[in-house]
Amino acid sequence: MVTTLENLLNLSDFAWGRLQARVQGLTDEEYFWEPYDGCWTVRPSADGLAADGFAEDGLVIPPEPPPFTTLAWRITHIVDILQEDRTATWFRHEVDPADGQPPVPATATEALTALDHSYDVWRRRLASLSQEDLDRPLGEVAGPYAADDGTAFALHILDELIHHGAEVGTVRDFYRGTHPEDSFEGALSGEVTPAERPTLVADAAAAKRWELVPQLAAAGFGLNEKTSNGFTAAHLAAGNGALETLRFLVEHGADLTITDARFKADVLGWAQWFKQAEAVAYLEGK
Repeated sequence: MVTTLENLLNLSDFAWGRLQARVQGLTDEEYFWEPYDGCWTVRPSADGLAADGFAEDGLVIPPEPPPFTTLAWRITHIVDILQEDRTATWFRHEVDPADGQPPVPATATEALTALDHSYDVWRRRLASLSQEDLDRPLGEVAGPYAADDGTAFALHILDELIHHGAEVGTVRDFYRGTHPEDSFEGALSGEVTPAERPTLVADAAAAKRWELVPQLAAAGFGLNEKTSNGFTAAHLAAGNGALETLRFLVEHGADLTITDARFKADVLGWAQWFKQAEAVAYLEGK
């Protein structure tokens, strides 16, 4: 029987994996992007007192409606939520000094490093909990939430990870929609190399730009690379029933045994799951 803790860990890891995929390739320009005036972000500390030189915009009681927050603000907020002392002390556990205090990252690279570390801290703390920790009321340390038990608090932290992670993905979509970039065109012209963007064949399949798959393959881009969500071009062709592209990939050596990151299925498994009868028949004949 799966325990409460195992369910919490599984949910946490799933949410974390999704967020990791959504922040890949983050640049400083995107990290600090403010679509209009009045956004909350992270800025150089005006008084110079911040430990790392930057501080997060905010008020104890935010205005209504709250300001739009940048990726810098949102990611810093997630780091703070996961790594703050209360994710140990509210469960009556000691804080490991090696965990450090949540930083305010000054660059996209620093933000991704801080995000990885904060999740490692949170997951280790979560994994250390006993059923007693999960069942016990939080007590005075939790103030108005004293009567809530440890499970409720763990679910609250996971809710924060999930909904702020979704906001990060939405802002990235917003940014990309207002800053269009056609990496495929650059690849076909030779300006973008396979070393720089190895996943472009899979990315083309994810965008349903099927006509680009053979062109990118001819330009030297690999057939077995995965998208940020962990899917190969063959998975996507099979799942979408793009039979011509699937045939091309198979005939040019695509590995059909690779399993994807989300469903843990091979290429035939995708065709079966998405009920693509022609793709199933073709793959079963191989």
